Amino acid sequence: MKAVHWTGLALLLGVGAAFFWLRLQVPLLVPLFGLSLPVEGLWLLGFGLGVLFAGLYLLAFGLSAFWERRRLMREIGRLKGELEAMRRERIEEIPRIPDRDQETP
Repeated sequence: MKAVHWTGLALLLGVGAAFFWLRLQVPLLVPLFGLSLPVEGLWLLGFGLGVLFAGLYLLAFGLSAFWERRRLMREIGRLKGELEAMRRERIEEIPRIPDRDQETP
């Protein structure tokens, strides 16, 4: 997943560099819906849409990671509860496993 993020960043920076390079060039006019827009305006529009979609992607990715972590923590709590219930029933058969949060001697 890191490769996808680095590739997206490189593409974003490349589009930004192309926009600034085109801004220094002779402005070309592109007909669009009856208007004549300069190429730099189209690059700016494309760059803005790219930033918007990248932001939405990162927001969705972060939220999915957050909800997955919550689900896994609930599952861990449920399994710990089951283990404690089994330990109370048959205390001599199940060895005690120390938690990772506590220091072991």
